[in-house]
Order: sequence, then C-alpha cells, then structure tokens
Amino acid sequence: MANKDTRAAKRYALALFNTAVQTQKLDSIEQNLTDLLALMNQTPTLRQYWESPLIPSGRKREQIATILGDTVDPATLAFLRLLVDKRREDLLDAIDYELRQQVDASRHLVRAEATFALEPTESEKTALVRSLEQRTGESVLLSVQVDSSILGGVVVRLHDTIIDGSVRGTLERVREQLLQEA
Repeated sequence: MANKDTRAAKRYALALFNTAVQTQKLDSIEQNLTDLLALMNQTPTLRQYWESPLIPSGRKREQIATILGDTVDPATLAFLRLLVDKRREDLLDAIDYELRQQVDASRHLVRAEATFALEPTESEKTALVRSLEQRTGESVLLSVQVDSSILGGVVVRLHDTIIDGSVRGTLERVREQLLQEA
C-alpha cells in the first residue's frame, strides 16, 4: 500500500476510534468491522462489489444499508457510507488494522505470536505470557503456532521485534560466528 494510503487509513481509523470512544460503542464497532471483513473474505463477490469503482455511490450506499441493515451499529453504517462517498472503500482492511492498533493501545494490550516446535503446555504458554508482560509492561494476547522446522524452543514476534529462542536460530548464530572466526 502506498504511503499516502497508509496515512489516509490512519486518519480514518483515528476518526472512527474517537467517535467510537465518545459514543461508548468501541466494542460493537470493532466487532462490526471484524465481522464485515470476515464476511467479505468468505464472499468474494461481496468484496468485489464493495471495492468496485464502477458502481455508483448512491446505489452502493443503499445496497450496504440493505445488506447490513440492523446487523451493524448505526455508527458503523455511517462510517461505511462515508468511505463510499469518499471512494475509499479500498482502505477498509487497512482501516481495520489501524483501528485495532488504536484499540489495543487504549487497552494496554500487545498481540504476540509464538511459534513452538511442539504443542506447548498451558504452563509454558502462561510462563511465556508472564515473561512478555514483564518485558512490555502491557497485557499480552498470545497466539500460538506449531512449526517443527524450528527444531526446539520458541520464536516470538512482538510488533516488529522477533525474539528467536529456537534451536535452529541458535545453531545458525553459532554457524555464523564460526564462519567469521575462520
């Protein structure tokens, strides 16, 4: 995505976030966007319709109201109509991402992704979460993946930081060190 589009998505997300906080509808608006994007991912024709520049704005606004109707908060519907009016439908995924960043920051929440070589026990997950919370000073929401190619240990992605505690990563670092010494 172009830098200009990223800035636009951030502005739209911040405006939506501020509106959601002021109206005390943050949870419902956040859930509405999550559900809508899931529906679009499951229904490619809906996404094509949403992103099509060939469909007149007025018709698209009416169809969105018909399709979503009472299933979304009126503030969410108004926001979607604004995107249609401004012809910025293509930013919806980026806006959702940026909104989630704002929501997480307001809740002092950090999302972390941990890749283990084997399925971790609950106590291993709990210990990792506790360690990450001490490191960040924030609450941590951990998603877990299993990838046997890391051989052992764990690799954690926390924002833009990767903490490689895997056996494979350790072996690669030792290899690099030996090659530099040779």
